Amino acid sequence: MRIAFVVHKFPPESVGGVETYSWSLARVLAQAGHEAHVFYPVAGTGISRPSTDQDGIHRWRVPVPEARAEEGPVSQFWHTFRDGAIEASFQDFLVRVQPDLVHFQHVQGVSARLIPLASGCPLLVTLHDYWFFCANSQLARPNGQVCAGPGWGWDCVTCLTVRSDLRWLRVLRPLVALPLAYRNLYLRQIIESVPLLLAPSEFLRQQYVRQGVPAERILTIELGIDVARLTEASGSDLPTPLAKPHFGFLGTLAPHKGVHVLVEAFNQLPTGAALTIYGSETIFPRYVAQLKAVATHPYIRFAGPLDYRHIGEALRQLDCLVVPSMWYENSPLVIQEAYGVGIPVVASRLGALAEKVRDGETGRLFAAGDSMDLARILRELMDQPEQLAALRANVRPAPTMQQHAQQMLAIYQATLNGKYS
Repeated sequence: MRIAFVVHKFPPESVGGVETYSWSLARVLAQAGHEAHVFYPVAGTGISRPSTDQDGIHRWRVPVPEARAEEGPVSQFWHTFRDGAIEASFQDFLVRVQPDLVHFQHVQGVSARLIPLASGCPLLVTLHDYWFFCANSQLARPNGQVCAGPGWGWDCVTCLTVRSDLRWLRVLRPLVALPLAYRNLYLRQIIESVPLLLAPSEFLRQQYVRQGVPAERILTIELGIDVARLTEASGSDLPTPLAKPHFGFLGTLAPHKGVHVLVEAFNQLPTGAALTIYGSETIFPRYVAQLKAVATHPYIRFAGPLDYRHIGEALRQLDCLVVPSMWYENSPLVIQEAYGVGIPVVASRLGALAEKVRDGETGRLFAAGDSMDLARILRELMDQPEQLAALRANVRPAPTMQQHAQQMLAIYQATLNGKYS
């Protein structure tokens, strides 16, 4: 089968959850004898030429002019969901590849119009977040509160003006709301035209159902993980934990990820436990500086970004992973990866996290944003090592990527046979 994937980013240029999942799935399918072609944009200039890597994946890097980063807010907003140059490149890609099926992973910053452009062949879309009805994709307000929905663009104005530092535009709220409402309506029409949508969590599926997408057109399917990558020796030189039990955070150091809640909670603990925080310090440098300024516990360590090849080793060093998110997480790959190496998880009782972490069985849940509640749970795990051991014994790995790939192939075949139309 010749399968085309469309994604907004891809390794090695980017190694977020969606990118890592897309790469792992494409690699397993290629190893099984299928043709896996990945179409994605990268900053730069020149003509896109396909390349085949050692895993058999055909990469189609579409250059995006570096000047794009200097665009004004109007152009930046437009290019989050439409891009004529990328659309033209995609049409050429379809002609040259002639895929049997197109699997869209994410089109934010690519172009949503790629979906109708591919309507001449079987296609499906995986919903990794809320982007099709939320411009920031997270359903999170600038003040850290979760959002109920776009409200025809009216509520989106606040998010847009704060995030782009254009608060003065609020005096023109009705005018600013119009393009936001247009964006949401345009994407709504596109998503309604897709025969099959995949959701990695039931929580996310229900969010789209509440927005009017027919429930029967959204299939909930758990993502798979690359167990071999997590369990094999990576040759890293990760530092030895400062104390035990060893707690950890792996992810983006950003306010919506709630890292400040974790730091505030850990500050309340006595010495005798350690916390290692992995994540790039350059994406939100002001936030990271604030985190370091308030981190008073002697065993909090900021370890910087983590190479994706070393994620398994970093997780195996932990006694417990902490996911203190402040937004409606969908299906964090890091939780799947932690389970893959037998590590329990403490997470916010919010969104799909309560679906992924069974409180008292595979981990613990705490009130989102409540550092005292989180500190209470971490202290219990410190003082009761038998509780931590019991949680660990209950952890069951997520489906392997090989198992997930077989599920996806069955869905692909059903799509080709016209089951979803």
